[in-house]
Amino acid sequence: MEVKSILKLLRQRRLVHGLAPCRLIYSETGTWSKKYKKETRIKIEKVWSKRLVERWKNRKMDSDSGNKQGRKKFYCLSMFPYPSGKLHMGHVRVYTISDAMAHYHRMNGKQVIHPMGWDSFGLPAENAALTRNLDPTEWTDKNIKYMKQQLMDLNLFMDWEREFSTCEPSYYKWTQALFVRMFHAGLAYKQKALVNWDPVDNTVLADEQVDEEGRSWRSGALVEKRSLEQWFLRTTQYAQSLLNTLDEIDERVGIKAMQKHWIGEINGCFIKFPILVNGVKTEEVISVFCTHPELLSNASHINLDLNHAEEIFNLFSDAVYKPIKKCCIKLAGQVVSGVSALNPITQTNIQFVISDHHRESHGKTAAVLGIPKVNDTDADIANSCKFHFNKTLVSTKDTVFIIVIRCYYSNLTRKETLKQIRDSNCGSGHMTSSSLRDWLISRQRRWGTPIPVVYCPHDGIVAVPEQDLPVQLPKHGVALDEWKITTCPKCGGEATRETDTMDTFVDSSWYFMRFTDPHNTQEPFSKEKCDHLMPVDLYIGGKEHAILHLYYARFLSHFCADVGMTVHREPFKKLLAQGIIKGKTYKVKNTGKYLHKDEVTQTDKGDVVTETSSGEIVETSFEKMSKSKLNGVEPADFVGEWGITLTRLFVLYAAAPYESIHWDVKTDIIPGVMRWQMKLWRSVGRLLEARQRVPYNNNSTLKDSDSDIELKIAEDTNFAINQVTLCFEETTVLSAAVTSLMTVARSCMNVPDRIVEQCPEYERSVCAQVVMATPMMPHFTSELWEGLRGMKYKLTNQHWDKEVLDQSWPTIVDLGMMERKRIIIKVNGKRCTVLRTSPSDDVRELVLRNDDVIGRLNGERIMDFVTTKRGKQTEMNIISEK
Repeated sequence: MEVKSILKLLRQRRLVHGLAPCRLIYSETGTWSKKYKKETRIKIEKVWSKRLVERWKNRKMDSDSGNKQGRKKFYCLSMFPYPSGKLHMGHVRVYTISDAMAHYHRMNGKQVIHPMGWDSFGLPAENAALTRNLDPTEWTDKNIKYMKQQLMDLNLFMDWEREFSTCEPSYYKWTQALFVRMFHAGLAYKQKALVNWDPVDNTVLADEQVDEEGRSWRSGALVEKRSLEQWFLRTTQYAQSLLNTLDEIDERVGIKAMQKHWIGEINGCFIKFPILVNGVKTEEVISVFCTHPELLSNASHINLDLNHAEEIFNLFSDAVYKPIKKCCIKLAGQVVSGVSALNPITQTNIQFVISDHHRESHGKTAAVLGIPKVNDTDADIANSCKFHFNKTLVSTKDTVFIIVIRCYYSNLTRKETLKQIRDSNCGSGHMTSSSLRDWLISRQRRWGTPIPVVYCPHDGIVAVPEQDLPVQLPKHGVALDEWKITTCPKCGGEATRETDTMDTFVDSSWYFMRFTDPHNTQEPFSKEKCDHLMPVDLYIGGKEHAILHLYYARFLSHFCADVGMTVHREPFKKLLAQGIIKGKTYKVKNTGKYLHKDEVTQTDKGDVVTETSSGEIVETSFEKMSKSKLNGVEPADFVGEWGITLTRLFVLYAAAPYESIHWDVKTDIIPGVMRWQMKLWRSVGRLLEARQRVPYNNNSTLKDSDSDIELKIAEDTNFAINQVTLCFEETTVLSAAVTSLMTVARSCMNVPDRIVEQCPEYERSVCAQVVMATPMMPHFTSELWEGLRGMKYKLTNQHWDKEVLDQSWPTIVDLGMMERKRIIIKVNGKRCTVLRTSPSDDVRELVLRNDDVIGRLNGERIMDFVTTKRGKQTEMNIISEK
């Protein structure tokens, strides 16, 4: 017989020590290992990873109409990732948090959706494809496939049935449809604008994508200013609406304050004034901020702030900006000659004045209307320049101004005035903030959602009808000049497509609504499904998205509510902005060169670090993980060394979710959570051993003093249930939940064996601990629960026929019901045993099941129970037929 065959036979018969298959866990062997070793941990994850994945695949997907079943919904959403190619530890952190929260709410009987998709348009994919001469679709799909497998390898319980990618025509068709609806609502428009131009990526950048040094957030190039025709969304029109509903959002790290600061004070409106050159009206207009639109006819001049000179010079023709430029070298207060503006309502001329006195309150605005009646400096300018303006007005108690002298706006309130501005098409007619600007969405790139408009010589700008969407991207290798040739959907004549694509923020500003109905081919989403599942109950993402992404997403949601697509204005009920993960950085002090940890040498005490090759002093710090700083940690490497469970526990326990994590495995984080796991492992092992060894005898071995121990266990368990539940329901600080569970696990370690054998509260406590730990480490607790299910007798009511993920969330017990009363049991006048009972116990039932009583009666029929009290002592005498 061959050696291989002999070894195989020996393994099968377990005749060779060490050659038997690795069957170390209870769920496979029925034997509980006393020690929780590395090989046990590895085996648990191997077995339960497969079982949990199969369980998730075979589950019955939550119905979108779960409310009909009387179940509350819980929409848990973590910001979907850009498919860059690989997950980083920040991804692991945010998706672990959301996975734990989703588990918790499922265990509380809610209809949970926990979807995942891909924010897949953007510059990296296009640049990578250009470098490799690939179709961006091919590069993106490959990255999505790889990253999805990484997420699945982490056993994250995502609703993959709802998955989509924003670069799929079936998704961006509806992004385009939303644009068309905004276009018809007057919220999408095109105008000339001074923009930030990235000369490396050859595209426009939003102001927020330019750093303090004037460099692009992505390429690092110095940004240039260019004047281009660009598409905008009129977000300023929603400024007041977005401020009004901020209080509906629950958050704990100042996100609402950041939103409020970004929007600014609602203190006026923008009005377009046609420009006159030497008294002749031109086609050019200037947007002027007016603090009191109801006093438009009282304006005396327009203040031009030369802090915005570059903007003014780039936006207007030579005939307009040269007279303004000529005034730049003169003192403030200089009237611009040769160029004026036309009041769009009163049709009267109004002069420009070089002045910066509005800079403090309206510093982001180039032109502010001068109204002498409400501003003393404007009055001084008007008087010194001998400008004519209406001086007489009265103010009502409602701060509604009424013009007394005869003019166009006689007796109009502010609301009526704003309507006149809208009707005259010289502004949005909505009060807004002078610091806020409309959303510039044009991008001069190919890998993005095409803007669905055509330019027709006969009909001008025409939006593509929704039934003709999507306007698909040009195929790889097709020239834009060829792709843009089309026909006008209105007249059928020759036309050209818009070649700009949308800012990728547009794609990610409504995806949460699409997740409610991801396969709908007739509309972006069903109103019924969206109304039921929205708003998102918990939205988790990086702090860096707490301003722009949130602002744009809220804007889109408010618009959808206004046009009847949903009843919910605010898309997010609760926000959790998680902190970044910082890696240890090594940088040569003299040169600033970054080093990998393998390139440095530390003294025994670790107080001096040098570059191994040169001996140069190296500075250490913790900075945001990045490839350039050589301080990143590959998730696959960490999981490979420590496993899924310890990776989850590390990111959950290392810091509160909104705080940064300093990634250092030399801290006590991993040893701490491993000690906690060992305590749970031993507690389950003790129960299994005790319930195998001692037959149930209903408190017969408990002592009177044990009631204090039992009460203490119940108190500690109640406290842990309250604290852990609070962490999941309100604070979302899961590190505190772990700490609470560590504490109660420690309190259960040193109880006597008789408590383990006979005390229901000990069993309840261990079961509760295992269940409450499940959202954070489902693999480990699944094995613990299998051990608990294996007890020969059980003293508590659990769903013993189900797995741990199917258990109900623990609830506290009434400690008043824990008070134990000592009862001496006699049979025919002779002392038999002592029972300790709680107020809820059926004493006669306990007596009849007691082994000592059963033995003493020896089958005799009971005639009566006689209970007497002697002081504080209670006796029960059982009278038998003999």
